[in-house]
Amino acid sequence: MWRHCAWLGLAMGLLLGAPPAALAHPHGWVDMSVEGIFDEQGRLTALRQRWRMDPFYSQVVMEEMATVKDGTSMAQRLDALGVEIRNNLATQHNLTNITLDGQPVAQGEVTDTDTDYRDDRLVYEFVLPLSTPQRLAGHTLSYRIFDPTYYIEMVHEANEDGSQPLPDALKLDHPPAGCTTRIVKATPDPQKVMEAAMLDKGESGEPNLGRFFAETGEIACPG
Repeated sequence: MWRHCAWLGLAMGLLLGAPPAALAHPHGWVDMSVEGIFDEQGRLTALRQRWRMDPFYSQVVMEEMATVKDGTSMAQRLDALGVEIRNNLATQHNLTNITLDGQPVAQGEVTDTDTDYRDDRLVYEFVLPLSTPQRLAGHTLSYRIFDPTYYIEMVHEANEDGSQPLPDALKLDHPPAGCTTRIVKATPDPQKVMEAAMLDKGESGEPNLGRFFAETGEIACPG
């Protein structure tokens, strides 16, 4: 069934395999962008996220869905796929780790999901609310978004060589004056890089291997 395809497996390391020549982890990637949403009281309420699956997996998913003969439109299939993505990612905390000054921040339930196919990429968008809105005056909120298995690499939208994040990779919606953003590249230990490089597509590394390769987004506001 088309519903059990690559995007569904994302929360669990993907269900589809990589091309035979690809042996080392990761086997695919997601280009992501994040927007911090503030309310009228100047509190951060949610992180709006957009994930763009790499072209290979996007093509595989779309080709699989195109074979379905159940009378539904492609738009309806994408909507249904988005629901299953949301449900599966919920069991993995939406692959998102959020902290405030190093302390964990609880998440609410995902809202405003949208799944689309644009520019040869499968795109999944959603809003991830914070369980409790956070005042960031004098504080720094950090997040990391990653596949724990490192089967999929998740990186912020960047220029062609990946050296610099794009301006819209992390932005803010109606923030208090003076708030700033920063994206910190991962600096994994060479031993972790070697460990990932030695993993075949059917193998798993240590639990949460992906955290060593995760970029960190930061939102800070003056006190």
